[in-house]
Parts: sequence; C-alpha cells; structure tokens
Amino acid sequence: MAALAEPEKRDSASETTGQITSSDDLEKSANASQDVLPEEDTRPGAKAGLSLSKFWIVMFGLNVGMLLTALDFNIVATAVPIISSEFNAYSNSSWLGTGFLITFALVLPIYSKLGDIFGRRIMFIIGTIIFILGSGLCGGSKSMNMLIWSRVIQGIGGGGIYGLVNVIVTDLVPLRDVGKYISFTGLVWAIADVAGPLLGGAFSQNDRYVTWRWCFYINLCISPISLIITIVFLRIPTPKVDKERIKNFDILGTIALIGGATCLLLAISWGGNNFPWNDPRVIGCFAGGFALLVIFMVWEHWAKDPLMPPVFLKSRAIAAIFFAEFFYGANLLGMMYYVPQFFQLVYGDSATMSGVALLPMMLGLAIGNPIAGWVTSKYGLSLANAWVGAALTALISGLITRWSAETSRAEAVVELIVIGIGQGAVMEGLLVGSQFSVQPMHIGLITGLVIFVQTVGDIFGIAIYAALYQNVLRSNLHYLSLTSEQIGVILADVPKVKTEFSGEMYRSIIDVYSKSLQNGWWWLFACSAALLISSACAKQRKL
Repeated sequence: MAALAEPEKRDSASETTGQITSSDDLEKSANASQDVLPEEDTRPGAKAGLSLSKFWIVMFGLNVGMLLTALDFNIVATAVPIISSEFNAYSNSSWLGTGFLITFALVLPIYSKLGDIFGRRIMFIIGTIIFILGSGLCGGSKSMNMLIWSRVIQGIGGGGIYGLVNVIVTDLVPLRDVGKYISFTGLVWAIADVAGPLLGGAFSQNDRYVTWRWCFYINLCISPISLIITIVFLRIPTPKVDKERIKNFDILGTIALIGGATCLLLAISWGGNNFPWNDPRVIGCFAGGFALLVIFMVWEHWAKDPLMPPVFLKSRAIAAIFFAEFFYGANLLGMMYYVPQFFQLVYGDSATMSGVALLPMMLGLAIGNPIAGWVTSKYGLSLANAWVGAALTALISGLITRWSAETSRAEAVVELIVIGIGQGAVMEGLLVGSQFSVQPMHIGLITGLVIFVQTVGDIFGIAIYAALYQNVLRSNLHYLSLTSEQIGVILADVPKVKTEFSGEMYRSIIDVYSKSLQNGWWWLFACSAALLISSACAKQRKL
C-alpha cells in the first residue's frame, strides 16, 4: 500500500503544476501524446473550431505581426551608419540591435508562462500594443540613448508576438502538420529578412520626406491590421484563471534569469568597447551573471511552478536542442548583421545595395524552411532536417572565413544561397523537434524556452562579433598614419570614409575593415561547428 501512495501523490502534483517529474516521464508522455494524434480532426483550424476561411484570416493576421517583428530584427542593420552619423555615436550603435534582442529574449519564457495562465490570445494582444508603442517612440527619438531605450520597449512587445505566434499555430493544427504551417512563418521571416535591409537602406537615404525614422513608423501603419484580426477572429481555448497558479508564479526564478542574462550581456558588450576586459565593472557583471544563473538553476528544483522545469535538461534530446538553438542563433544573426556591413565597408556599396547582399541568403532560407516543413509533415521527421541544415551551415561558414576585398561577388552570392538553405532547414527542424519531444500540454512552454535560447544566442552572436570586430579595428587603425580625428571619422562616420580618403590610404583602410571582420567570421564558423555537434546529439523521434 505504501508503494502505491507515492505515485498517486506525484500524479496529483503533476496535475496541479503541469510539471513532468522525470526524464522517463517526459519520454513516455511524448510517446503517449503521439498515440492519439490519428484520432484528431486534421482540418486546419478544426482544433479551435474555426472554418477554413477564418483559419487563413487568423494565419494572415498572425503573420503580419510576425513580419513586422522580423523586420525590426534587421531593418536597422543597413541604417546603422546613417543613424550613427546623425547622432555621432557609432561606438555604441551595436546596442540598436542588442538592446532590442535582450528584452525580446528575456520576455519569451514569461509570455509563454503567462499565456498558459491567462490565455495566449490576450497575451498576444498585449504584446502587439507594447510593440506599437515602442515603434512610435523609436521613430520620434531625439538621441541615440532615447532610440536604444525605445528599442528595448519595442523588444518587450516583439518577444510576445514572435513567441506566441509559434505556439498559437499548435492550437490551430494537428502536431504532425505544425512543421508545415510554422514553415509559413519561417517564409514570412525570410521575406522580412530580405525586405528589412532593403527598407532600412532605402529609408536611410535621408530624402526630404522619408528618413531612417520610417524604419519604425512603418509599424504604426501596419500593426493595427494584426491587432484587429486577432481581436475579431482568433478564438482559441482560454484557461480558467487559476489563482493558485498566479500565486505560485516563479517570480524569483524570473528575476534571477533576467538579471543573470542581462549581466552577462552587459559584460560582453562593454568588454573591449566601453571598458577594458579587466575593468571591475566588466568582471563584476560576469561574476554577477554567472552567480544569478546558478541561483536560477538551483531555485528551479524548488519552485512550485518553475519557469524552466529541470526535467527538460535531463532529456538528452531537449538539452541538445537547447545547445543547438543557441549556436544557431549566434550564427544566423551574426550573418544577418555583418554580411551587409561587409558589402558596405569592403565593397563600398551604398546602404541600399548592401541590403541587397542579404537577398541570396534569404532566398535560401525561403527554400530550406518550407522543404523542411514538408519533410516533417510527410515523414514525421524533424531533427533530420536540422542535421542536414547544420552540415550545410558549417561548410559555408568555413568558406566565408576566406572573404576579403578580392572575393568575387558571384562566389559570395552562391555561398549565401547555400547557407540560407541550411539555416532554413535548421530553423524548422529544431523548433518542431522540441515540440515532438513533449506532451501537448507543455508545447507552449517548450516553444517559448527554445526560442528564448535561440534569441540569447542571437544576442551573444552579435555582441561577441561586435567585440571582436571593434577591438581589432581599433588596434589595426593605430598602425596606419592617421590622426586621432581621422580614426574618429572611420569609427563613427562610415559613409564619410569614401569621401575623406583616397588612393593607397583608402585601400589600406578597406584592408583593415576586411581583416577586422574576418575575426568575426571565424567566430561564426565556430558557432556553426558547435551547432552541428549539438544537433547530432539530439535524439530523433518519428511522429
């Protein structure tokens, strides 16, 4: 009798908190959830009681929100030189991306958790409203600091939109078909990746009526479409508010995670740029960040309703996916931010033309992502897509380390197409693979956590690349016969380099740019190698 009492107590606790208590339970629950899938109504939208027409209206509204969020990931990439020139602040311009990504990442698991408590529809609406507010503030910014803080607010809203779209799709279609429909969101992301740099470059031409501020004002014109469609048409089950779950919300874990991640990101961004690496502020941020993350991991074993159930890390498949997502994010966003800068700095392209440089890579993404979704829907496989995609990503990342002023544009275009195909396959494979690994009640949580880990990788990728690039650039410029004022122009006002310098000096500066960027390419290659190893360690589950 005593032997029966303990399992009954554990099941009761699981029902109350929604936790899985061991890695064996995780495997069994995932298998059990798959057994009932053939009995589901496979029509799109049937799970939420939507007609086919309303389903596609909802998908359109969700993807409009996804499109605008994706645009804000990279629309500033080609606008950075112009914005920095206007505010005379190129040295901290990387925070235009990092500031957005920090809050974007940190709110992902929070939105997922609150979505389970209050409903994903209401949390999506809140995220959209915050995103619109942040966009308005960005467009009206009067200084670089104001713009950075406005991007932080924008990231809080964007994180909710991005994370919840990928979860809401699972509320609308059967799990086996999730990959196919998430591939639509991946396609939208690829479109935004192409359009973002182009729009950023076009808006950066400082026309009389259109300036870089329209990188953000465009959201005010289009976001209301997503908001109205969500309010009117989206009808998914809303959980009954559970006061006990609200009471047990993991506040301490949330504070520790946000504080720890923020400290580490500050340390990486400050080191070598604002302060020396041995500066007490940098060392303190590193120490504080690691300490808070240790506290977070320990506390999650004791929390009644943890933000990150420890059992997830006891699953080899999920742990491997977490590592793979981190390095995937670092490689992907590093490429998106610095490929345009390579074309602008080394090839001397305009802001608009440097945005076109990403077109081949995004074309590859638009090819790889839907194909991976089709493979998952047809054969019930997802991680196989990630394995193949990771191999392609590692191969091309290695070739990109050879890029210099002598690299032909044709070679760069071919390599960017192939790496895009690989990255598209990885994007779908890892996300859907994580959803295959848990039972349906935990899909929202695992989706939020996986996207959180990827976005943290995004931030680290950009921050470390920026640190490597800026440090080497500053060091190499001192070997040229330049005055401090000339070095200041090179660091703070890139567009003026072509007009201020010529002849041998101009070629020397371009060579310095190329060699400085090369250090970052090696970092991205290391990330792609780690992605390949991590994805290979994940256990394939056939649905």
